[in-house]
Amino acid sequence: MKIFNLNDRDKKIVKGLIVFTLYFILSYTTSVPLKLLHINYDTMSLTVKQIYLICYNLFIVLLFIFIYRNELKTEWQDFKKNYKKYFKENIKYWLFALAIMYASNLIIAGINYYVSGNISTAENEEIIRQTLTKAPIYTFISAALFAPIMEELTFRKSIRNIFSNKIVFIIVSSFIFGGLHVLTYDIKLLDLLYLIPYCAPGVAFAYILVKTDNIFNTISLHLIHNTILMTLQVILLSKGML
Repeated sequence: MKIFNLNDRDKKIVKGLIVFTLYFILSYTTSVPLKLLHINYDTMSLTVKQIYLICYNLFIVLLFIFIYRNELKTEWQDFKKNYKKYFKENIKYWLFALAIMYASNLIIAGINYYVSGNISTAENEEIIRQTLTKAPIYTFISAALFAPIMEELTFRKSIRNIFSNKIVFIIVSSFIFGGLHVLTYDIKLLDLLYLIPYCAPGVAFAYILVKTDNIFNTISLHLIHNTILMTLQVILLSKGML
């Protein structure tokens, strides 16, 4: 994608804005290609729906990779040479974020039980469990593979391109990332507490990107993070513990 009459900094901002905007447009227009082909999404079988959604998400991933292809080539070469060093240096930030996630979730569960007498989870978590039960193949592939790539290119790389100030970037990136996992139209006051566990990995990933200037570090850790969580969900659901 060539952007004419702009300096390198402006090009990065424009690309960041394009990918950030496309993420939301494409996320909320999943059925549009089908409507253009006069195909009714609601009448499709579950298997066909899963195949379609996997292909749709793959298209988004490939589109974002194409937009950032030049930067990604350079960063991939660096990551291949230094991934062991990067992993050794950065895993502690992810583990710290993971500890905050679990500790804050336990505290929030305790507060919810004290206030309402029920132990509830974030709505995003409930949605994932429901879709995992109904469409396990798509949900696992989407959450464990596609989401980490799309979200890192959108909420880390794109926002980093837009905000050059490191502190501003970390704050904006982590709160947008965490907020999108928590904020819904019928959100309750207590639900805002879930910003803590969802923003924690966002802060860690944003800091790692600032520290290394290589998006593959955050993509790889995000892939590990989501794969572990999704695998645990599958195991717990299969044993009837969720």
